[in-house]
Amino acid sequence: MSFWLALAALAALGLTLLWWPLRRANLELPAVRDDQLRRLREFEAELAADEIDQAVAPALRAELERAVVDALPAMPGADAVAPRCGRVSLAALCLAAPLFAFAIYWQFGSPDIARFSAAHPQLDWHQQGTSMEYLLGKVRARVAAVPDDVEAWTLLARTEMELGHYAQAVQAAEHLNQLMPDHPAAMLMLVDALAMSGASEQRQQALALTGKVLTMEPHNPTALVMKGMFQQQDGDAAGALSSWQQAHSLATGPGPLRAEIEELIVRAGGTLEKAAPRVQIKARVSLSPALAAQAAPGDALFIAARAVDGPPMPLAVSRHTVAELPLTLTLDESMAMVPGHSLADVKQFYLVARISHGGTANAAAGDLEGKSGQLAVENGMQVEVSIDHLLP
Repeated sequence: MSFWLALAALAALGLTLLWWPLRRANLELPAVRDDQLRRLREFEAELAADEIDQAVAPALRAELERAVVDALPAMPGADAVAPRCGRVSLAALCLAAPLFAFAIYWQFGSPDIARFSAAHPQLDWHQQGTSMEYLLGKVRARVAAVPDDVEAWTLLARTEMELGHYAQAVQAAEHLNQLMPDHPAAMLMLVDALAMSGASEQRQQALALTGKVLTMEPHNPTALVMKGMFQQQDGDAAGALSSWQQAHSLATGPGPLRAEIEELIVRAGGTLEKAAPRVQIKARVSLSPALAAQAAPGDALFIAARAVDGPPMPLAVSRHTVAELPLTLTLDESMAMVPGHSLADVKQFYLVARISHGGTANAAAGDLEGKSGQLAVENGMQVEVSIDHLLP
């Protein structure tokens, strides 16, 4: 109700701002004309009293008469018609403006929010749950209108879970599984809803679905997390920890799932295993004999992998000394300077080996350098680089 009152108040304010200039224009025309007639009468009186020079009187009379004519309406009878036309225009404008504004709002605004607020006056829009309830209503309307919309049923199941409506979440997930039979993601959503519902018979169904997913995808980290939870509930702490550690090794990259797995492992008293690198490249670096005399054993040696296209930051970098040459080392994504910009995130790269006399990472004149050609990233590949030229 308060929304519609505020809308009505704004409409009234807008109409007032439109009405006043029209009303003022209708009042100003007669006022201007009467002023010109008064000045003409005063001129005639002054002329009769011989207060105006007879030589300039004709010119003054002509100017005043022209001003009176200019203030008259354009057509005979328009003086009486103008105010009436103004009132008709004003009435039409007062009617059309709110109707037009309401039509625009209905087409491009969110009138359903107003209806939702009117139907749920107890809800507070400052609370996150209110927007979730509003979203839930829209999703329910969507699945009712389009029963085979997979995305809508997926969103409905997740939203019901977020709001703690576990029975409704189970129903939505079951319908999703009917639309997507034997689909791992759909089955795991049903497993989650069944597990949260807490009923013993539903737990058995969830356990069976988890086993089915792992049969189809043995390395599914989400299924392994659920398996570990069921093992923990059955008192198998060692089995649960083993399942979670296996899931942790499979859930690569940062994200909510990996963080959840790490929390489960820590709570179970386990240790976090470092994830195996996705890409490893073996590099062999040597110094050309022709330049050996220009490098001291203590000079810094920088070896970096760089992307062919992309930011200039190295994909991987390692520092050594000339005394270690010839050198064989392994580069992987753990050596990246920026998260998300590593050997595992690009398709092409090249290696640079540089001897810095000043010990700085930035290239300088007099440094010795060698580069490989452009290479396609391949796990386990070997690359050789010879430091064979002097930087000018």
